[in-house]
Amino acid sequence: MIGVPFVILGLLLVLSALVGARVQGRDGGAIGTFLLSPLHPATWYATLAIVLGFWVELGAIAFLIAAFSSGTSLLVVGIGVVILGLAIEGCRIVARIERRRALLADRRPLRPHAYRPYGSDLRDLLLAVFVDPNRWRDVLYVLVASPLTMLELAAILALWSTSLMLISVPVWLAMAGADAVVGLAGLPVPPAAVAVGAGAAGLVLAPVAASVSQGLMALHRAVIAGLLCVSERRELERRVETLEDSRRTVLETEASELRRIERDLHDGAQQRLVSLTIDLSLAAERIESDPAGARTLVVEARDQARLALAELRDLVRGIAPAILLDRGLVPALSAIAGRCPVPTVVESTLAEGARLPDATERAAYYVAAEALTNVAKHASATGCEIRVGEEAGKLVIEIRDDGSGGARIAPGGGLAGLAGRVEALDGSLAVTSPAGGPTVVRAMIPLPAPAQPAPAPDPDKPWLRG
Repeated sequence: MIGVPFVILGLLLVLSALVGARVQGRDGGAIGTFLLSPLHPATWYATLAIVLGFWVELGAIAFLIAAFSSGTSLLVVGIGVVILGLAIEGCRIVARIERRRALLADRRPLRPHAYRPYGSDLRDLLLAVFVDPNRWRDVLYVLVASPLTMLELAAILALWSTSLMLISVPVWLAMAGADAVVGLAGLPVPPAAVAVGAGAAGLVLAPVAASVSQGLMALHRAVIAGLLCVSERRELERRVETLEDSRRTVLETEASELRRIERDLHDGAQQRLVSLTIDLSLAAERIESDPAGARTLVVEARDQARLALAELRDLVRGIAPAILLDRGLVPALSAIAGRCPVPTVVESTLAEGARLPDATERAAYYVAAEALTNVAKHASATGCEIRVGEEAGKLVIEIRDDGSGGARIAPGGGLAGLAGRVEALDGSLAVTSPAGGPTVVRAMIPLPAPAQPAPAPDPDKPWLRG
């Protein structure tokens, strides 16, 4: 009775192989795919993955049971908390191994779920280890996968050993001789019939064993994807939520910028232009009757014009710095570093003269500008460093200071606005600022993939040319 579920599972997998006719790298029809499945590399990769999984889970469950039993018994002396934490982190390592093991049978990437960061103090560390639901999902996986891998190994061992044993019957009969073959009720059975029947049964069972191996590993991969990886649906929902939040933040930031520009124009340049107009009007009235007074008014109007131009220049620099538009990100960062009251150096690994998309350069510039403003106002720092470069197809800009620390991304704050601006470009902003420093503001913004060159025209196919 115990073998009935495995027989049913094997028949279902054979049926799926016959109907689906889909094995990696082959398209020879359903029956051809099924018959050739024992020779396909995917079968042996799946079998290897199942064998490795048994030993991985055997060690994992033994470690988990020993760690949890000793940890709970030692909680009264405090060391048990450390042991339990190590057990949970050990399950995280097992989860990483299992995701890699699943790639043996199917090369499609599996995206691991996100873990809560450790933080900068003991409280954050304890919350990350003992409260993070994804870490407990890893523990649950170890508990669930251990009996699964035992059943999987038992199934494929039974099928493959039976198949190989039947296939080898002709060899054993040839070595034992005809007198050793005795049938039911003591009736002699022709050795040739026994050899052909056993060999044929073994050959028929081999594709079944191959299909079961691939099918069991596919089912186990589904378990891994469900417990140890990001759900595609949840990831899409999270992506939509992130885009909505970043869009809202960008709109709010742009609205506040427009209000600031309007206020600066009204209170600054506009008032000076009004004064300039009045002075010029008075000078025009006095130019004949009081040339000296008119001259004084013209000089005052000139000064007002200079001040208005300076305020307009500062306003435009805040909106779109000319050096950023003309020369690129690194020179613009060097310019704001030179104006910062805290000594600041810029280190760049970007190619000299490299230009990035306008939105990317602008976001990186404002991240650095806001971070340097915070350094000058709040950090009490004696030095600051800006690092910019490219990592894994992303622009990375990092601002580090040796100040007092304590910076946080607070709702409505400047860093929150920067985070929204960066997230609108599919990037991320992280702030690490423990008490006492140092403070590190790190932004990562994806860069567009380089355009692939068009393939050269084939001289044998002139109709493909443009």
